[in-house]
Amino acid sequence: MPDKARALLFAVLLALLVAPLPGVVAAQTPSPPTAPTAVPTAGPSPTPAAPLTGAARASAIATELAAIQEGWDLLLDRFFDPLDPLELARAGDEAMLTALRDADLNPTEAPLSFGGDRAAAWAAFAARFQGLANKYEAIEPRALAYAALSAMSDAADDTHTHFLTPRQYQEHLAWTRGDVKYGGIGARLRGPVLTIVEVFTGSPAELGGLRPGDQILQVDDAPTQDLRVDQAVLLVRGPEGTPVTLTVQRAGTGQREQITLTRSEIQMPFVESRIIGDLGYIRLRGFPEPSVIDSVERAVLARQAQGVRGIVFDLRGNSGGRLDVGSRLLSRFVPSGPIYQEVDRRGRQAIRNVRSGSPILTVPLAVLIDEGTASMGEIFAVNIREHQVGRLIGTGTMGSVAASQVLPLSDGAALQLSVMQILSGQGARLNRVGVQPDEEVELRLEDLQAGRDGQLDRATAYLRDAAQQRNVASSRSGP
Repeated sequence: MPDKARALLFAVLLALLVAPLPGVVAAQTPSPPTAPTAVPTAGPSPTPAAPLTGAARASAIATELAAIQEGWDLLLDRFFDPLDPLELARAGDEAMLTALRDADLNPTEAPLSFGGDRAAAWAAFAARFQGLANKYEAIEPRALAYAALSAMSDAADDTHTHFLTPRQYQEHLAWTRGDVKYGGIGARLRGPVLTIVEVFTGSPAELGGLRPGDQILQVDDAPTQDLRVDQAVLLVRGPEGTPVTLTVQRAGTGQREQITLTRSEIQMPFVESRIIGDLGYIRLRGFPEPSVIDSVERAVLARQAQGVRGIVFDLRGNSGGRLDVGSRLLSRFVPSGPIYQEVDRRGRQAIRNVRSGSPILTVPLAVLIDEGTASMGEIFAVNIREHQVGRLIGTGTMGSVAASQVLPLSDGAALQLSVMQILSGQGARLNRVGVQPDEEVELRLEDLQAGRDGQLDRATAYLRDAAQQRNVASSRSGP
């Protein structure tokens, strides 16, 4: 994945130190269908285990080779755009040699030159893995295998195709249950200059005095200027109760401070709702499981019952989620009709529709989007436009849209991969393109530093104008 795309991907963090995969638009899967975490937990490293030897090492090599082959077969047989087996084998081989160099083992082997067909490429790669794992006993076979699987997945150059370690896979399963908990400080970041854009109530970040617009210059002893957002996440995230020291440039004053925070368990609701003057505000952070449908519907109906003049629906940073959940929620916003199109690896196309749509909105709608709005969040946003039920305000979305599955491997790891392309209901391309707002409004650093949210301000102004125009039109058409 290109660095720019990867940086955007991790700008959709549900929070500083919860790093979901780009919202997975999931098709039917044999396991829960959506994925969150794309990075392992950082923090103090455990004491290394003694190297495996003898029969134990031989067993570990066989186990990990089987997992690699499972991932290899899934990528070649299921990915929506057929991949070159020689490229996968080459990527895996180079990644294993890099892992050895990173472990200061100084491998003498040159990269293999793979040729022939798929079977020949696999045979050569398998022999290479076994040879390296047997020769370099100071590194675990699993480390070599996971380096290879990660590189093979990255070779697909697709934001919905990733390798998940066993830990990440378990976090994925928790995410699909709506059970998002993590050790962190409770803030949301954006790049390229590492800037806090949101601080969660009651979090270590709030208790430590951090606020939107503050820039994080250093995490412990590591400067952040050359780090992607996901790399910074790796440094800041860690077990509850452990300290992290941040060097911060304060919003407004530019003053530099060192702040030591104690990480705690952060648990965020996927749906938040409040009143902003005479308007309703609802934030949806993802589409992990069906309960968010009822939560959003209850919030909309409750705010309308309170007499709000319009509703802001905030999809900024929404990393996506289950396709079935998003489709059902769309039926509460749009009338019956097409909402997306699927195209499989053979080019076969199918149009998916909302059937018996029952929209619940009775007031004007403004939807906030940004570069962190991904996947199912993008499908939701484009339907608001195509069905003309609201106005999109903010900045262009991530352009990370595909139908993917998360499939477990035999050693406890998993592979997430795209199995179908997704177009809008009207056939517009979304992947690598994104959804552009009807009205572009940047989230400016100076606004954050002054405690303002320019995108939200514009949405509220639009809704009040729309409500006034509706009242005028109503009065003119009266008796």
